[in-house]
Amino acid sequence: MSDSTTIYLLRHGDRFDYSIGKDAWVARCRTSASLAPSDPPLSAGGHAQAREVAAHLASVGRIDMIIVSPYLRTLQTAQPLAHATGLPLCVDFAVAESHQRPAALPPLDTRLPYFPEIDTSYSPLMASVAVDGTGVEPRIEHLRRLLFLSQALQRPPFRGKTVVVVTHAASVALIAALRGSDLLGAGQLAARDARLGRDCAEAEGDAAACGVAKLVVGAHGRADVVERGDDASSYLRGPAGLTGAWGFANSAQPLETSERLWREAQRLGPADPAAVPPHTPAVGWRSNSGDAVEYEPESEPHTADPIYFTSQ
Repeated sequence: MSDSTTIYLLRHGDRFDYSIGKDAWVARCRTSASLAPSDPPLSAGGHAQAREVAAHLASVGRIDMIIVSPYLRTLQTAQPLAHATGLPLCVDFAVAESHQRPAALPPLDTRLPYFPEIDTSYSPLMASVAVDGTGVEPRIEHLRRLLFLSQALQRPPFRGKTVVVVTHAASVALIAALRGSDLLGAGQLAARDARLGRDCAEAEGDAAACGVAKLVVGAHGRADVVERGDDASSYLRGPAGLTGAWGFANSAQPLETSERLWREAQRLGPADPAAVPPHTPAVGWRSNSGDAVEYEPESEPHTADPIYFTSQ
């Protein structure tokens, strides 16, 4: 067996909440007992993208495992790939969305009627994420989580395998973790690098909707980026949708702040899964809990400002 591990980093498809608009999605969540603002489904176009990227990945060669974030949009993105390959879906908080409230997600067994491909025997690398006193994962903990993931993917049962990681835009930080680079190098387009006067040789690109970045991790432990994930036009035939490509320079948080957090995360070291309590959904895991929830500003298509809302 080869010591090289191949990782396909796949971002979810176009989001339904972006396709109908923030206000319309918030209105639906306010009147629903089960819709979570941070857990939207894919749009119709996003479902088409998921089918197309599944066909693309199924054609590139052997795939051994599919690791998927517990969010609805990632499960829906991964499902056609499970059908195309016959592989189960290994749900893992290690690849979950950044800076979100895990209690807003339903128990995993409630997903099974809609996603019977979920492997209930899989032992996740992380059963939840670290949260602060408000129940939200601090950004630095997300970065430490990806540092942990970068190490875990180089150990059994992943070492020497081809693994598809179905995740979110901010997981481009995994590229930085595997390459030992800064966040700018891992998640920013070369054109933007040039405007900032930065060396763009290390820029692996943003994460597009259903964009696939291919990384090969050798015995030396450092990843080579074989394919970037910022452009999916070669295998997606339909409209791009409103979920734009994203890198850390597109975040509502200043890039300098993100880089400072990244350096601090590296100083603190990878997250410790044993220190993270199990996933505990909120009572009814309903959206209208009265808490302010961040509306994933890093992927918001219309503005760079953070968007918050409170479900009453």
